[in-house]
Order: sequence, then C-alpha cells, then structure tokens
Amino acid sequence: MKSLISFREIMIIAMSREKEPHPLFNEKISRREALSRAAKIAIAAGVAAVAAGVGGYLGWQYLAKPKAKIRVVAIAHAAPGMKAVAEEDFMKAYPNIEVETLLFDWETGRDRQLHEFATRAGEYDVVMWDCIYTGAFAPHCYPIDELRAKYPDAEIFKDYGDFLPTIDRRYMQWEGRRIGYVICANVMAMFYRKDLWEDPRIKDMYRKWIDKNLADLQAKAPEIGLDPKKIPTELKVPTVLEDVYAIGRFFTRKFNPDSPVEAGNTIMAMRTHTIHWEYAWLFAQWRNSPEGKAKCGELKEPWGGLFTEDGRIAFDPDVTDMGVKVLKMFKEFCEYVPNPMQTEWSECMELLGRGHAAMWAGSWASTFIDFIEKAPEEYPETAGKIWVAPAPGVPIDGTWQVGVNRYSKYPKEAWLYCQYLVLRESAIKQWKVSSSFPGRRSVIEELAPQYPGIFKEVFLDSLLRADFRNYVPENPMLEDSIAKWVTEYVAGRIDAETAIRELTKEWKSILKLSY
Repeated sequence: MKSLISFREIMIIAMSREKEPHPLFNEKISRREALSRAAKIAIAAGVAAVAAGVGGYLGWQYLAKPKAKIRVVAIAHAAPGMKAVAEEDFMKAYPNIEVETLLFDWETGRDRQLHEFATRAGEYDVVMWDCIYTGAFAPHCYPIDELRAKYPDAEIFKDYGDFLPTIDRRYMQWEGRRIGYVICANVMAMFYRKDLWEDPRIKDMYRKWIDKNLADLQAKAPEIGLDPKKIPTELKVPTVLEDVYAIGRFFTRKFNPDSPVEAGNTIMAMRTHTIHWEYAWLFAQWRNSPEGKAKCGELKEPWGGLFTEDGRIAFDPDVTDMGVKVLKMFKEFCEYVPNPMQTEWSECMELLGRGHAAMWAGSWASTFIDFIEKAPEEYPETAGKIWVAPAPGVPIDGTWQVGVNRYSKYPKEAWLYCQYLVLRESAIKQWKVSSSFPGRRSVIEELAPQYPGIFKEVFLDSLLRADFRNYVPENPMLEDSIAKWVTEYVAGRIDAETAIRELTKEWKSILKLSY
C-alpha cells in the first residue's frame, strides 16, 4: 500500500487548484502506460491470429473495439480509492477501456462540472457530486433506466436494494428516476486526543478550571443557543454542543494558559463550501429537538434541516431567533482555533494530527484512515493517541455520488465503471484505501467485525440518524450565499442579526419564495 496517496497529500494537491491533475497524483501513470502497451501488443497479436486463422474471437474483439478513454472526475478524499479500483481492477477486467482519473478540490471540481453542463462539451464522462448537488446535477446525468435500455449487455450491478434506503432515496435518485451511485456514504464524526481525556492530571485540571469559569460559561450559553444546565462539570468525551463549548474553551490556550494544546477544537471559517455544512451541523441540534420540531415541523426532502416542513427558511428571524444564536455559536467556536478565517480542511488535519488541537468535533468518517489507520506514517506525533466518536449533537450526512454525464462520448463505458465502483470488492477496496464508507449494508456488515465499536456503532449509527442539508437545484447559489454572509460576520464586518437577515433575504430571492 506504500504507493497509495494519503488523504493529507490529496488535500495539499487539491488546494493548489491546478487545471490538470498534479504529478504526484499520477504516480501510477507508468502502470497505466504499461497496461496500454500491453493492450497494443494484444491487438497486434490478435491481428496476427486472425491472419493466421487461429485465436479468432480474441483477435477480432480487439480489432473491432478500439480502446475507449473515459475521463473521471474524482473529488478529494474519495479519489485515491476510485483511482485504485480503476488501475488495479477495472482496466484489467475491461482492457479496452482506459480510465483517466482527474483530481479536483470541491470548489474547482464543482465549477468545472457546472461549466461542462452549460457547454455540453463532453469533457468528462463520469461526473461526481456532493449530496447537496443532487438536484443541480440530476438533469445532466443519464438516468439508469435509459442506460439499461440502450446497453443491456453492460449492466453488471442490480442489487439496488442493498443500499441504505435514506441515501439511496435522496442522492441516487431525482424525481423518481435513478441517476447515479453512492460510492462514499460519508457522515460527520468526531476525532479527539484520547490520551488527554484519559489523563488523570488533566481531568483534575478541568475540575479546577470549570469551578472558576462555570458561572461565566452559563451566563453566555443562552446567547449562543446553548443550555446552561448541560455544561459539563467533569471532563468527558463530548456528546452535545454544550460539551464542545466548555471543553473547547478549556483546551484553548487563549482561555486557559495551562492547556496542553493550543487549539481546543478545529473548525473552518474560510469562505468555502464547508461553511454550509458546519452551520447546518450547529443548527441541527436545536432543529431536531422537541422545541425545534414543534416550531419548524419534521424534516422534508429535498429541503432538510435548514428549512421548515412547510417550506420556509428555518433560520429566518421571523421563524426563530435560533438562526442568529447559532451564528454566534459558530463565531464562539472559531475562537478555539488560531486564524479561523485562514483555516480549511488541510489546516484542520494538520492541527489535530500534529498535536496542536484537542479535537475536531465536526470532522468526517473519511479522515479515519489518516488519524488512526495510517497515523504512524502520516502523523507520528499523535499515532495511537487519537480516537473516534459520534459528532456531538446531531450529525450531518455528506455522501458522494458518481453518474454518467449526459454529454459523454462514451456513456456505455462510463456506466460500466460507475457500476464497478459499487461492486463488493470495489467498495471494500475504497474503504481500505481512502476511508470511503460503503453505502451498501452487506458490505458494512462484512467490514464491521474488523472495526469493533466503530464501524456500526459510530459511522453507521450516525448515518442512520443524521440530519441532511437541502439538495435542490439552486444549491450552488445557496452554498455560495451562506459562505458569504457567515464569513462577513466572523470577520467582524457586520453583526449577526444583519448577517442572518441578509442571508434569509438572499435565499428567498434565489428560491423565489414569497411567504
């Protein structure tokens, strides 16, 4: 496995936003070229065989079918697993199909694909999307029933009932038609320094610190949407946001000079797509509470937790004051990390992995491989010291899907590859290579015994009870809008009330809501 690219390396490459895949990502090119050369030799052998009147079928197969090259969009952490399946398995099974895996960070990949949909140039054959872009991508993906009708001989996967029903219904289908395949059923999870939580000296330090600071924490809690009665008086692994609030402050050296680490918790406030799910996560604890459901109703697809059951914006000040309070909570949590507005995914990885942070409460299952399985080589400073638990509060799901670009020049070959990615062996490999949590229940059950206390108890349980974000066609604009107004507030350029009112106004305009 030494030749595999780690997630940390992937993020460093992706953040460079280069137009073409970074050279490091193509470290297996020689292997692909070797396969290509082997195919050419096979073609030559086939020609000779036909000419000689022997080996007829194989020779004719290569003569009749020139090699097709499909271009595959691969986003961030899931990319190494997709690349491994393509190069180690798929191209061997289908030697007439070459797969070019193109690495992009999410913003760049999103924009390139949206441009592809506008121009219909057929630049990419397999497209990949975050779950919140299902509505935006759906019109530009081949429905599976159309592919099945056109290419019945290319159907190699039929076990759709094995997918977890929530993610299947939400993100693999749109308006009643199946459009793609979940290849990474990502869900939020917390990674934390278990050695700090288990240290009797630090436990005693927390007791003394909380005795001095409890009254101030309780006084501020209602202002940021938290319950003063839930603030922990003992050091515990966080299960609710009140724990992140108190324990995050305790481990932040700015608030506690005796803290063994600089950052109490990592969070991202750079103006990117991460703002959307971070705010949704912080809002979800109230939205899914009895009070939140009484005021906003049940969650409704495809709108999710940031909307009411009857289609209003749930954080609208005319609906509740919790939108403003949660925004203030977001800014409070930004106090626990140095330079929050310069912090993105890779910085959070480094802060926790290098031993500078106590926890990453709002992380994702996909970082399991870096912080735990490959920690000795990725993060020797904290190897064996980091553990995983459910994200505090109510988690958010974040699945990744692939589908066939409606404008592809090779839709049959692209569909074969998409199906191949969800076969049992492929799903297992993608987990082993890049912590892409499988979306198929049978694969989860098979892998679970290897990860007792984690696979089902943390990841699967979190996925089944997760809140979800809106995934309507307007989401590209909604995502950019929330990133803009939240960061304007965190930067101190506007107050929280103005930020939420302007955000609500802009979302209403984008969605053409008239309530």
